[in-house]
Amino acid sequence: MKYVVIGSGVAGVSALKEIIQKSDEDAEIRLLTDETYGFYYRPRLIQCLSGEIGVEDIIINDVEWFEKNGVDLHLDEPATSIDFSDKIVHTEKGRYQYDKLLLANGAKPFVPPVKGTDLDNVFTLRIAEDAQRIYSTALESEKAVVVGGGLLGLESAYNLQKTGLEVTVLEVNEYLMSQQLDSIGGEILRRKLSDLGLTCQVRCVAREIAGEDRVEKVRLKSGREVEADFVLFSTGIRSNLEPVDNDVIETDRGIVVDERMRTSIEDVYAAGDVAQYDQRVYGIWGPSMEMGKIAGKNMLDEEASFSGYVPSFTLKVAEVNVTSLGVLEEGDGVYSEVLAEHENYCRVFKNRDDEPVGAIIVGDYEGESELVEKINP
Repeated sequence: MKYVVIGSGVAGVSALKEIIQKSDEDAEIRLLTDETYGFYYRPRLIQCLSGEIGVEDIIINDVEWFEKNGVDLHLDEPATSIDFSDKIVHTEKGRYQYDKLLLANGAKPFVPPVKGTDLDNVFTLRIAEDAQRIYSTALESEKAVVVGGGLLGLESAYNLQKTGLEVTVLEVNEYLMSQQLDSIGGEILRRKLSDLGLTCQVRCVAREIAGEDRVEKVRLKSGREVEADFVLFSTGIRSNLEPVDNDVIETDRGIVVDERMRTSIEDVYAAGDVAQYDQRVYGIWGPSMEMGKIAGKNMLDEEASFSGYVPSFTLKVAEVNVTSLGVLEEGDGVYSEVLAEHENYCRVFKNRDDEPVGAIIVGDYEGESELVEKINP
């Protein structure tokens, strides 16, 4: 049996580990990736922007691990096209036959249509090489602009600030982390970050990045200008559909999969940021890992099903405690109440039986541990 996995992120490697453990001894296992490193913990890549850690510090499975486990690893060799009829994956360096194929080639950063994004020193952060280039530029700069006030944008800004940079975050929405917080929580977070020296401006639309050959300033739709030596866009992701023919395999925002991670083509599976399950592309580590495991089991003809994932976050955003988990909207028998406000904020969502089903916390809330345990028993 010939197994080919495209992508060395958490989805691809989680599937790979299932296959390694349970496949026949004569199985051929091949991994194709655009990365130049082995498998690393991508959520910590942001910390590499501060220089406090390097990529080597976050590697989970190095190149030798793949060799020891019988995996034919092809670094810096992304798939360019796939012939699903003849079951062949093409790259710029070769062609590879498969019996079972997993598409786990992730996503690409989304950059909004802003004039000047082709200038030098305009960055996105997705892979290890991105982090290394950004950090090198930060050491030679004084001012930076991060476009995007979501979780990754704020963490990136905070780590860049650690290098001594003056950093400004521009967020198009009315408050920060709009996917995880509400307006009150977002505003409290903005004030706390301001106390830490991080400037976050909301309701700001970047219209143009200006400069001769490299970034000099960001012009906003309002007419204001923000000086910058470089710009980092943290404005979301889009599933990487480049290797596949959309007329052959079913796609929407991602490659459409069922509960077993099967695509519309026999013997072809998808998992992680490239996959769309039940109208949703998750784009975060937890569900990508689970989807990868499910895909790996089914590629081995085991029966395993994915039943969805409720994202939850309990972490430090630039040293500020932020928790967001469970149901975060009122309606359908769900109501909310605020248990703490002002400098520290806690809003709890409850069902008809007065049981907590979701929560938003910004700052320190004494009953957080007990509350989180009730929501995620």
